[in-house]
Amino acid sequence: MLDKLLSMTIDLISHEKTTAGAIAARLELSVRTVYRYLDVLSAAGIPVYTQKGRGGGIMVGSEFRLPATFLTREELDMTIAALSEQKDLNAAVSARDKLLTMKKRRPADVTQYYNESFVVENSDANSNAALADKINTIVESKRNRRTLRICYHSYSGEKTTRDIDPYYLVYHDGSWYVNAFCHLRKQMRLFKIARITHLTYTGGVFLPVSKQKTYTFDLEPRPQQTDLVMTVTPEGRYEAEDWLGVENVKPAEDGVNFLAAGSVPVNEETFAKIVKFGKNAKVISPASVRDAVKKMCLSCLEVNG
Repeated sequence: MLDKLLSMTIDLISHEKTTAGAIAARLELSVRTVYRYLDVLSAAGIPVYTQKGRGGGIMVGSEFRLPATFLTREELDMTIAALSEQKDLNAAVSARDKLLTMKKRRPADVTQYYNESFVVENSDANSNAALADKINTIVESKRNRRTLRICYHSYSGEKTTRDIDPYYLVYHDGSWYVNAFCHLRKQMRLFKIARITHLTYTGGVFLPVSKQKTYTFDLEPRPQQTDLVMTVTPEGRYEAEDWLGVENVKPAEDGVNFLAAGSVPVNEETFAKIVKFGKNAKVISPASVRDAVKKMCLSCLEVNG
């Protein structure tokens, strides 16, 4: 039955509109069986629509896509092997050939998870390693269509346990988020990964469908921005470029140091970044940021002196 369902799914995607009779002929099934399998696909969440009357037919909703990660590598190998045993069925051979093509297009497995566009490597410092581990778990969950159970700590201090279906990773303002369907709220929600703990698999699976990427970053009040100007030494140049951008760090008039400028949030994180430069940076403006950095340094001396 698996080979027929898979063949029918691929057949429906391949045709903008078709009929039960045409599907039956192509897959060597009875029309009655075609309708029974269509019910199975609909129950699985595949948006199958029927249009009655002249010019009508059967179609799959345009929002549905069958991604290359529809099956895990192990499932793909097993399915191809099973279909290879059904050489007398044209539909099985066709489905096998399409899956073989899909497998060839899929990137090889690597130690770090590769998602066709990025690699998350987790050998950094402990805090970054913990974040990378969570990101890898989320990406694997999306890859294998497995529902995750998470413990989420909100900005208000509330701690909730939720089941989520991950769809997208989002990087925003130096932080990682996962855009996922939340079973608790019954809608797509954005979760800051640093606020997620205790990721486990529920044992449930989900069928990916196209969902609109609507990201709202109103999880906390946005800090006020200010235009920062610093002089940095050659030793601090590259760190300043990483932070403010290469185009915002230029040679100073003295021909030795560099002038770094950029818009930054007025918060403790910014002050801490400047303190991290040590003797390799001096705040020129604004005076309020310079005073805040001095205050932070004095507080550190008071606590650790």
